[in-house]
Amino acid sequence: MHRMARFPLLPALLLAVASALVPATVADPQATLLNLGCSQYNATPTAGFLAALNTTFAELRANLSTGSGFATASEPRAAAPAFAMAQCRPYVTGRDCVACFDAAAVRTRTSCGAANGGRAILDGCVIRYESAAFFDQTTLPGNTQLCNGSAVAGGGFDGAVRALVGELTAVVPRVSGLAAAAAGSGVYAMAQCVETIGMGGCAQCLEVASRNIEACSPNSDGRAVDAGCFMRYSDKRFFPANATVDLAPYLRSGEFTAFTHYIHHLCFAVSC
Repeated sequence: MHRMARFPLLPALLLAVASALVPATVADPQATLLNLGCSQYNATPTAGFLAALNTTFAELRANLSTGSGFATASEPRAAAPAFAMAQCRPYVTGRDCVACFDAAAVRTRTSCGAANGGRAILDGCVIRYESAAFFDQTTLPGNTQLCNGSAVAGGGFDGAVRALVGELTAVVPRVSGLAAAAAGSGVYAMAQCVETIGMGGCAQCLEVASRNIEACSPNSDGRAVDAGCFMRYSDKRFFPANATVDLAPYLRSGEFTAFTHYIHHLCFAVSC
């Protein structure tokens, strides 16, 4: 049996993660911890699972070090199999991405011991591990919003948040890498899906995330977290200006309307 204590699953492991050394040249790994949780059950045999887990995390870190912002690794034939995933936000790259991964790994190592599953969500990245494959999971019970800041005066901000969140929800499933950041009317926002859940899974997850994050407005900052996606908005820029994606080509009349119908039909079918 493999049940999580609560949505914030996250790992703690005896893992030699090249210690969380953050290079002096790191600009901003955005390593603020948002969500941390662990499985209620320990892996057996413990030593075998931790050995497999260390191998997968070393592989994840090596892949991120080459510039890849997303990586999966698995030890399916180990005495106690381990599966792991790491993803950085599209604007957290290079050494910043590795530094965020290191920070997440240290957090999880000190939190969950030999738990057979877990996940850590930081502003700049997410890591997750399980004793069974999970790479196609989209939205899970416990998905939630994290609201911060004070209310922004006037109705314009709330409307701008909802408009930009809606556009990202429709566009991101069709963008290469399933991630995009955009800005408009004093709002900065981004949405990202785990690359292995595909277009349909991304649409399903972001439909849930958009409803969650809209509950934060008119607060100045909001985030939505789920197993397969992440969404954030703010009244302050949290990504480089050159990281934005032009949403307009994706929002042209017929194409946008057709995809919106597709999302609603998909979510009606799966009750998202």
